[in-house]
Amino acid sequence: MRSFTSLEVFMGAILSMEEGVFFNDHCSIRCTEKITIGRDTMFGDGVRIFDSNHKFNNYHVFKTAMSSAPIHIGRDCWIGANTVILRGVTIGDNVVIGANCLIYQDIPSNSIVTHSEQLKITSKNIAKFHAFVYTYSDQLEGLEYLLISLPEVDFHVAAPTNVSDYLRSFERFKNFQLYEYCQSREVSDRILEMADFYLDINHWNEVDDIIGRALERGKPIFAFENVVHRKNEEIHVFSLKDEDKMVATIRHQLKVDRNGE
Repeated sequence: MRSFTSLEVFMGAILSMEEGVFFNDHCSIRCTEKITIGRDTMFGDGVRIFDSNHKFNNYHVFKTAMSSAPIHIGRDCWIGANTVILRGVTIGDNVVIGANCLIYQDIPSNSIVTHSEQLKITSKNIAKFHAFVYTYSDQLEGLEYLLISLPEVDFHVAAPTNVSDYLRSFERFKNFQLYEYCQSREVSDRILEMADFYLDINHWNEVDDIIGRALERGKPIFAFENVVHRKNEEIHVFSLKDEDKMVATIRHQLKVDRNGE
């Protein structure tokens, strides 16, 4: 192992290297779950191995949740300089990987991998309008109907804790943006400032005076009568059977705001 190599193994994770493994200068391994490397495998300068990754959304306001998957690298491999190996990858035995490769899929044994200089650039899906929900609960009244009915609106749903698989399942909608462990008022303020309106649709308690903060900023607030957290004439309250009226009122409000009326 040469100079300036970094090995970071998280508590409970497993990093296993067999005899003859060699790292050149400035390599880095970050192991959060499990990384195994077979015998006599060698790494060129600046190779990076990460068995975890973080999610992202279109609005960089918060550190997002991490996910991990094991990496296995076989024996008698050569990994070229500045190669990056990502989570969940299995690299077989006797593999040669050229410099500057990004390895994000399995590589079969006895393979040669080289890098192409082509770049793929795609635009982020940035919505015209933004809604905010701050919640302890995964029960958000009418959320699916609103997501479907207002495709031009991105719904930013933040929670000060981890979230359930049920709430995470709404990520199947392109206009659903999720923020876990959103405990900082600075972060929730940033989302609130970006929002065109606030949705008071969550069960359980109000989070961190979010309704009051939205009212102070003059944000329109829309709520269902069975979950509304405050009585205020500035809050638009609808019955559950009037989801369509809520959507129509939101659209009217967005039109008014856009036209400066």
